Amino acid sequence: CPGEARQDWRIVQDIARALGRERGFTFGSPAEIFAELRRASAGGVADYAGITYEKIEAQHGVFWPCPAEEHAGTPRLFEEGSWNPIARGKGRFYFPDGKARFHVAPYTSPAEDVDEEYPIILTSGRVVSQFLSGAQTRRIGPLVQQYPEPRIEMHPRLAKRHGIEEGDWVRIESRRGVCTLRAEVVTTIRPDTIFVPYHWGGAKSINRVTVAAQDPVSKIPEFKVCAVRIVKQYGPPEYAGQLEAQQ
Repeated sequence: CPGEARQDWRIVQDIARALGRERGFTFGSPAEIFAELRRASAGGVADYAGITYEKIEAQHGVFWPCPAEEHAGTPRLFEEGSWNPIARGKGRFYFPDGKARFHVAPYTSPAEDVDEEYPIILTSGRVVSQFLSGAQTRRIGPLVQQYPEPRIEMHPRLAKRHGIEEGDWVRIESRRGVCTLRAEVVTTIRPDTIFVPYHWGGAKSINRVTVAAQDPVSKIPEFKVCAVRIVKQYGPPEYAGQLEAQQ
């Protein structure tokens, strides 16, 4: 651990000891903790029983389930010949007869579709070098270098239609708000769609324009699709100047 930092497992054990609940928290090393995980998971769906530190080193990683030390692991769960504790050799899928189950989900259209006023689909998502709100990853120099700022990915045809070139400032407008970012022209997106990562907050937060609709069952917000329009800008937004002053 860096500096005076302590390993998490030691901290948890100290808390248990302070609470008078030391039983089950008397490990001497991470290897002892992993040995208990191997015993506890044996015979289950996520079976670690056959995974050892030595096997991880030798194979450069082991895929579970791995029910025995002589077992190589299961890189692909549902291929022919794979074994699992539910089907017990009767088939590849996790049902007693080894057969898969299909469930038809009725299609539900987005809460907000495109129209003449807002003719472009906005979808938000991840980039590989950032994670969720970016509270941790945006503090790590190499990851910031890979993807320092959010950008608007758009197809060359859409960019040409709006007179937009790589690196131009573009304002995204929806019925709820606006967000101004630089353009990134790519061929890996549909001409009727733009993409923006959601790992930034404040003026750079794409959720300033997304819709607040929710899935009726899970209540997950429908951040992945809404109707927008884009407008080329001929100068940076106010927040860009504020960032330069801070730097």
